Amino acid sequence: MSLVVAWKSSVEVCVPDGDETLPRAGEKTLRAFEAAKRVFSGNGKSETIPRDGFINVINPLPPARGLATSTMDIAGTFAAVAAYAGRRPSDEELFSLCADIEPSDGIMFKDLALVDHINGKLIERLPPPPDMRIVALIPSRKLDTADYRRNVSTLNAIRAGAREHELAYETLKRGLEKSDAALAAKGATLSAEAQQRIMPREEWDVITETARASGALGIAVAHSGTASGLLFSSSNKFGADLAENMLRNACSGPLASNAAVRRTVVSGGGFFSERIMKPGC
Repeated sequence: MSLVVAWKSSVEVCVPDGDETLPRAGEKTLRAFEAAKRVFSGNGKSETIPRDGFINVINPLPPARGLATSTMDIAGTFAAVAAYAGRRPSDEELFSLCADIEPSDGIMFKDLALVDHINGKLIERLPPPPDMRIVALIPSRKLDTADYRRNVSTLNAIRAGAREHELAYETLKRGLEKSDAALAAKGATLSAEAQQRIMPREEWDVITETARASGALGIAVAHSGTASGLLFSSSNKFGADLAENMLRNACSGPLASNAAVRRTVVSGGGFFSERIMKPGC
């Protein structure tokens, strides 16, 4: 399952006024656009996207860090094309369509969900997360989902550690059911520690020391990505401030590689789509 935070992207379906078309999107998103047109428009459906139509992706997050940026863009593309055609897919339909493009995060599900990210199936719906702050460390190095899944030794290590991940999920689920931020964060930490044994990240010592010094509830990491985060209770603004300062100082020293430190809040998932006609889009 995915840790969903309050960062958003948007995708617009545009029809240019002139002759120029501007496909402002990556390769995966353009494949999603072609698939979406087959699913939601044409062949007598309510609206057909003109031949010169294109998509404009607005995503403030860096790609290939484990921040679900690919899923955000792909899901947004399917939802935008559906809205243009007068449709709104269910979250399960949207997830299935995304997984046809690449293994995907379940960020489109309201609240939280456990999903089969390869086959595009919902396994279990979960309660919303407790109120928590998160301070994220986003390194400059990248790890694309497709590359991660091509590494046979990594996949074998993940399978060998299945029980550790099951325990982490069981702990997290109990925390969600009880709306217990500390217990939910403990589950995230167990998952992060298991992933560190599989694919060590160079900033782990800095992250764990910062978590200890700042009183963080736990640690969350991207599994098919490089980003990490420290989880805090919503009332512990001092701890979050301290962690942010410590990580920024580390980024000017041992992690001086254009790493970014950002903060936000943990949230539930979901998506919004509507058709708004404006010049050029």
